[in-house]
Amino acid sequence: MPALKVELSSRPARRILIKIGVIMENTEKVQQANLGQTGPQNVEDDMEFGLLMNRVMGGASTSRPSDKSANDVQVDILLGQAGSLTKLNDQYTQTFVVKGTKALYDLLGAIYSYALQVDSSPLRDHVLQRMRDELQESHDVKTQANSPWITTIVRFILPSDRQTAYTYARVVQIAFDENLSANELPAYIRDRGGISKITTTKESEEAAKAIKDHKAAKLTLTRKVLLANAKASNLVAGPEPKKYLNVVPEGKKQGTFDLAICVNVGQEVKIVRFLQVSEQMEASVLAAIADASLPDDLDAIQAKLDEYRERLGINNGWGMEPGDKGYALPNVPVITPVQAPQAHNGDLPKGDAVEPTETASTPTTQHVEAQ
Repeated sequence: MPALKVELSSRPARRILIKIGVIMENTEKVQQANLGQTGPQNVEDDMEFGLLMNRVMGGASTSRPSDKSANDVQVDILLGQAGSLTKLNDQYTQTFVVKGTKALYDLLGAIYSYALQVDSSPLRDHVLQRMRDELQESHDVKTQANSPWITTIVRFILPSDRQTAYTYARVVQIAFDENLSANELPAYIRDRGGISKITTTKESEEAAKAIKDHKAAKLTLTRKVLLANAKASNLVAGPEPKKYLNVVPEGKKQGTFDLAICVNVGQEVKIVRFLQVSEQMEASVLAAIADASLPDDLDAIQAKLDEYRERLGINNGWGMEPGDKGYALPNVPVITPVQAPQAHNGDLPKGDAVEPTETASTPTTQHVEAQ
């Protein structure tokens, strides 16, 4: 092999070049032996960059895609081992996960059956109290008398695993709420995607129901506030019958309130039409009013409404219902204790949604004619 004249400025560089030359020479000898050659190759081929890199990297210009080296065989062996692990995982899943999950669902069914047995026992309260006492004495687990009875039972079964007991109790509570039998529970859990899925779904449903109930209560309270304001208002309109337009669809119930279509003209408000609307359309309007004027603290608004009704002397009608504070049957005298007079201006605090535009104490009534 012809030598290359290269100026080397250091010994490490010379060593590297010598090492590369040895590798190339050994590679060339192996290739010649494989091809049956005994003499040197053409000098020009040694200088071709492609062949030079092939020899350095251990490749061969005559290799085919179908050829496999010893390294390829080792790779195939390793990949084959991964396939064996896949089969082992499938066996584990079938033996432990699938069968274990079925056993878990059966266990929950048995716990639910036991809970139903305790619940139907005439000694139910005594059993629950004994469970609470033993949990505290033997496991230092404190439960309250007002704790859900299902929680107490499951905690008694699993005194040392609080998180698991909580999860199991949620499942058993759902089964009880759904009025399932113990035999139906395993299939119920499986059909709904497992324990975590049904507990998450139940919590989401409960949260959605709470929001829906809150909106309904807020709508009812808004209706009562507006009717109390109507008692205090002195703004009255006397429209002609032809000014009324009934837009209630056939088969629908008419709402409590009529709506007015008005136009602002300078300092005046001209009433164009009065609309008789359905309960559904009225609910949409009330919902918009509630969102714009009432806070979410309905207890606070109810307390202010009770106070406002008392100042107006409302004890029935005007949105007052049986069970409301101060309610009295019509035409039945109400006996109230004598109280010291309190100074007030007849209005609720500023900014409250129940404050009327006009106060009931105004002696005159303003009559507004429809245009």
